[in-house]
Amino acid sequence: MIKNIVKRNGSVEAFDPNKVNGWGEWAAKTLGASVDWASAVLHASTTLPDTCTSEELQNSLIGYCISRDTWEYQRMAGRLYSALLSKTLYGDKKPTIKELHSRLVSVGLMRTLDYSDSDYAMIEKFIVHGRDLKMAHYQIHQVRKKYAIQNRALKLEYESPQFVYMRMAMALAEEEPENRLQFVKDFYDEFSLYRLNPPTPNFTNLGTNLNGYASCCLYTTDDSWPSLAAGDHIAYAMTAMSAGIGSHIKTRSLGDPIRGGSILHQGKIPYYRAADAAKAANLQNGRGGAMTTFYTAFDPEVKVIQALRNPMTPASKQVKGIDYNFGFNSVIAEAVRDGEDISLFSVYWEPELYAAQYAKNPEDFRQLYADYRARKPDAAKVSARELAVGAVTQSFETGRHYLHNFEEMNRHTPFKEPIHSSNLCAEIAEPTKAYASVAQLYERWNESHGEIALCSLAGIIVSNIANDEQYAKTAYLALKMITYCIHKSHYVFPSLEDTAKARMNAGVGILGLAHLMAKKNLKYDTVEGRNFAHELGETHYWHLVKASLRISKEIGTAPWMHKTYWPEGWNPLKTYNRNVDELVTVGPKRDWAGLTAEIVANGGIAHSVLCAHMPGESSTIAAGTTNGVYPIRDTSLNKTNDTNSLTWVAPDSTTLKDRYQRAWDIHPDDMLKFYAVLQKWCDQSISADLWRRLQGAATVGTKEIIRTFLTMWKYGVKTRYYFNLLTGKGISLNSEEPDSTAKPVVELPESSQDEPICTSCSL
Repeated sequence: MIKNIVKRNGSVEAFDPNKVNGWGEWAAKTLGASVDWASAVLHASTTLPDTCTSEELQNSLIGYCISRDTWEYQRMAGRLYSALLSKTLYGDKKPTIKELHSRLVSVGLMRTLDYSDSDYAMIEKFIVHGRDLKMAHYQIHQVRKKYAIQNRALKLEYESPQFVYMRMAMALAEEEPENRLQFVKDFYDEFSLYRLNPPTPNFTNLGTNLNGYASCCLYTTDDSWPSLAAGDHIAYAMTAMSAGIGSHIKTRSLGDPIRGGSILHQGKIPYYRAADAAKAANLQNGRGGAMTTFYTAFDPEVKVIQALRNPMTPASKQVKGIDYNFGFNSVIAEAVRDGEDISLFSVYWEPELYAAQYAKNPEDFRQLYADYRARKPDAAKVSARELAVGAVTQSFETGRHYLHNFEEMNRHTPFKEPIHSSNLCAEIAEPTKAYASVAQLYERWNESHGEIALCSLAGIIVSNIANDEQYAKTAYLALKMITYCIHKSHYVFPSLEDTAKARMNAGVGILGLAHLMAKKNLKYDTVEGRNFAHELGETHYWHLVKASLRISKEIGTAPWMHKTYWPEGWNPLKTYNRNVDELVTVGPKRDWAGLTAEIVANGGIAHSVLCAHMPGESSTIAAGTTNGVYPIRDTSLNKTNDTNSLTWVAPDSTTLKDRYQRAWDIHPDDMLKFYAVLQKWCDQSISADLWRRLQGAATVGTKEIIRTFLTMWKYGVKTRYYFNLLTGKGISLNSEEPDSTAKPVVELPESSQDEPICTSCSL
């Protein structure tokens, strides 16, 4: 039992139970009967030593609440933690915004924002520090440890959550020509009320001297050593800028001739190793960068590439630092369906056929491929089913092998130019073009140069959007934020700056969908759930298009709007996969014809693309919501990385516990159908995870793998990200399951556990 309390100033006073009772009662106020503050107080009072500090007492109360694993207890812990953090950072008096910013500028951690003293006085009226008291513990902890400005070397902290949100808001509104202070308030409210979710680069860099805001980077190479070297340099530099990398390394295959046949090509492994080393040379938050490289089923080295991460592959043939993404199209899918072989081809021998894989019209490739098979009946062949099953098996065995339908990526899109790949997390689908040399990267862009694709991200937390009017406002501010970040970002290459500002690529995704569906008592694997996804997907995209059109009337259309089909009347209803119609019993509800006519008359919109559904793993923790469009794995999870560990609890999990549908209870085929409905209303793609229980005698057979593969193809899902397995008693390929002590049925390779991923997206 505690007898003495050591105060912050070092003085010692007798323990007063009334004070700790007051803490508990205050922290539990308005949270209802599901929290028992007296038990928390009793536990803390009886488990601590006779003499302890006031901070130890508060942390004991917080720890007890976290251990209860419920949303209400997380909220109680959050209130206690908020009070403790404020005391730790500011003592008895919280600074004004102006005072804090002046201090941060003086120590070199912020730049001077262009606001007068009178502006600061008005903005001070906007900030509501009491909103911290509505946050769950893990929200505050995530903002504190990952996003708040700090001197990590000296372990000096400065910002509590509301200061973080206000810093971002002021930086974004700083150059608004009209109603600047109103924009500050609007951005601040969107962030702090958790309707608009910024990505990690915006959290950490807005208002500071660091101004890299792009989350994702995609590049391709040509089949020449100067172009391959340029690709490695892109991976090196963009990793240093905290971007995740998606690469399409186009080069000839093992045994192909070099210099007229005087040298034989070594194949792709040496180039993958070089790219791996380039992205690993620089660190992101103390860890090496991350890359997914994209290849197709037609590659002569397809079987070698599939096995590069597998621990059973000889070490000399492994490249384990890269994730891999297997590409297919209708020709492959039909061969899988029919149990047929496909013919492989090298870019060296068949450059026209290779390029046709990414043609706008799939029939262009189909005809050239038929001609190739007729010309070269003895070309190397392989079973299409063997390749498809092999790719999915690698997903199971390594956890880091994905799928993409490059035909659908190039068909259902407003872009006119070829899309070769997605990004690290498989939700971005944008054109890339190879650079001929490293030197071109440092020149101003011209038509002979290549193109690196970038995407600036944002998320709308749909569970916190009250009505259509609010959705419209959040969508507008999301695209305003992205527009600012594209124009104000630092670009390591002059050429990249030119193309990024010309494209104006945006990716605004849906977050908190599982929470919203639980509120509405809807399931992912029902027609009612898919009908709701159709309505929400349309609403989301409608407001993004309207917002981009509005912004185009403020600042003009994207300079490369002519490289898209928007001015010619494109909208997602023109190109979506018609098989989706059989999944729902509803149709479009908005006036797309009228809006499209307005866009054509305007000459386009302000952005080339608008929508991408990302995982949102890290930022949704700060927002206290559920990941992206995913179902939850459980109502409580332990989430860790190399520097941070916290207990995440699904919002409103006590009252909605029976309404949340677990990911493990949704068959992969049904999950793909749900994604397909959202893909109808998405101009880029989705980080589309799948889940499968593999416990007891359960297995995943070849027939199931093929059926799931064909389901993805049939309904037009562009990309598939993780395929998560639940094995044993609570063990999965990921590290987010609660029971880490149970023995798994299948021993998982070490390579699948807790590997680095880019700091822009994930925890």
